[in-house]
Amino acid sequence: MAQTVNEVTDLMSDKTRRPNSKLQVPTSVKYFFMVLVLGLLVLILIMGGKALRDAPPAAIHVSNQGLTVTQYRSLQQVMDQQKVSSFFTSDLQALRDITTGLAWVDQVSVSRDWQRGIVVTALPKQAVANFGTERLVDAKGNVFVPADSEDLTQERFATLQGEITQAPVIMQQMQQVNDWYAPLGVQVEDIILSPRMTWLIRFDNGLRVIVDNENTAQKLLSLSQLLGNQLKERRDEIQSVDLRYKNGFTIAWDMTQPQSDES
Repeated sequence: MAQTVNEVTDLMSDKTRRPNSKLQVPTSVKYFFMVLVLGLLVLILIMGGKALRDAPPAAIHVSNQGLTVTQYRSLQQVMDQQKVSSFFTSDLQALRDITTGLAWVDQVSVSRDWQRGIVVTALPKQAVANFGTERLVDAKGNVFVPADSEDLTQERFATLQGEITQAPVIMQQMQQVNDWYAPLGVQVEDIILSPRMTWLIRFDNGLRVIVDNENTAQKLLSLSQLLGNQLKERRDEIQSVDLRYKNGFTIAWDMTQPQSDES
């Protein structure tokens, strides 16, 4: 029994004395492979960069969705004049800025598409009124020149006049007046804000109202209530109303009744 234990112990001691059979890779070979891998990566990057530089210019596709024929042609003409680089290196923000620089453009989307190239999608401003005779204005008071000159001075629109910087104020005033006078069945046809901040309003029934910039809203609201109540029976006889008074107003009557009242 003791002999058997000794033999097992000798075998185990022989295993511990056996030399390690793992292959030792020289350090120089490791460094060589590391340098080789790094070199390949650098080469791939250089070749990739060269391929991007040498790639043909990306095609610009202008979407006609939501645009009229004139608007589409206008945007296409601008995009045709742009110099773009390859599909991956083209500056999309620059194209977006150029498109938003068009007065009639409201929103712009510029994206990359594998099949079509660089896609430019634009939404036009929606005019709600004329601004003078050469411009339009949208609901937010943005004044712009339309892509098609035939869109100017549309009869279905009211006409706003004044300084361009005051366009949002004029638009807001027109919308408010239309709300107040809607129960009377009339709406604003022309509204002017003079440099002295005097309002001249003409309604589609021919009624003209002039009011200063002092308590303007209260005066216009009070007049709408008077026209709907005390002056209801004679409303069609009124040509104009001057509200530029602290304690009243004047009425100019129709020429068939050449008289004037002061309230």
